Amino acid sequence: MDTKKLVKLSNIIGLVSIVLLGYWVFAFILIQVFGLKVFRQHLTETFGFSILGIISLMAGALMLNIMLNLTRIAERGEGGSEIRSGKKLLYMLLLVFPLLAAVLFGGNYLTAQKKQQILIQSAEKLVKQHPAQTQAMADYRFELPYIQNTANYLNLMEKQDTAFKSVAVIVPDTINGTPVYLGFGSRTLEDFSEAVNAASATDKQPQDTLVYKRVDDRQEIIRKADYLHSADLREREYLQKTFQNNSNEIEFVAQEGNYELFYPYQKNGKTVAVFLFSDYQRYGKFGSY
Repeated sequence: MDTKKLVKLSNIIGLVSIVLLGYWVFAFILIQVFGLKVFRQHLTETFGFSILGIISLMAGALMLNIMLNLTRIAERGEGGSEIRSGKKLLYMLLLVFPLLAAVLFGGNYLTAQKKQQILIQSAEKLVKQHPAQTQAMADYRFELPYIQNTANYLNLMEKQDTAFKSVAVIVPDTINGTPVYLGFGSRTLEDFSEAVNAASATDKQPQDTLVYKRVDDRQEIIRKADYLHSADLREREYLQKTFQNNSNEIEFVAQEGNYELFYPYQKNGKTVAVFLFSDYQRYGKFGSY
């Protein structure tokens, strides 16, 4: 192979390396900025090693190109160089950017859709498998036995199904006459593991606090405010619509790898509780579990 062909080959290698570097940086920025979940691999480490490899390839091609061009200058006997129009190639290379963006956003969408189907199937299965426990959790009363039993039931559900990290039950209530939503999860089991009989509940009106004793006779107070379910405007509007209109519409939210499924539970045609299934998926569609 003569020097001219070697120079051309090194130019091609350098150009391809630059193009790959541009595509990879573009893809990485999209994934980080929009929180796309597409790849299963550790993206940050993969990005670092890929950049290092591409830069090494570019450096090698550059050194080879310089050496070969110096050789050609020393042996110059031929004149003129071919001038080719690169507009078509440039357009093709630029077209890859929107195509790459479409692939990334499409992969993220498929990941979210797949996760939604899995969570819905898990929710339906658990409700069917545990009708008595589900009914008990939906029969809300701000009492110590309800909080303890709900924690036990939810803890059992979380251990039975690996499709979600946690599950909670959301119910409507009031605090000082103000409508609120309370959320109970499996972690409350730890708070009441030593609790015994409740104390002083003589007031017949709905109370915002509970007083109970532990084994060591220490008196503890449970407040409704401790179980307030924090929600953004969109979620509050969904819960309000669900409980007020007795809707059974399922709501799915996906944001930066966090997935939430709101699964309403109805009793005699009335929505009495909403089960919240939550999961976090670090990686995405390609090879996701």
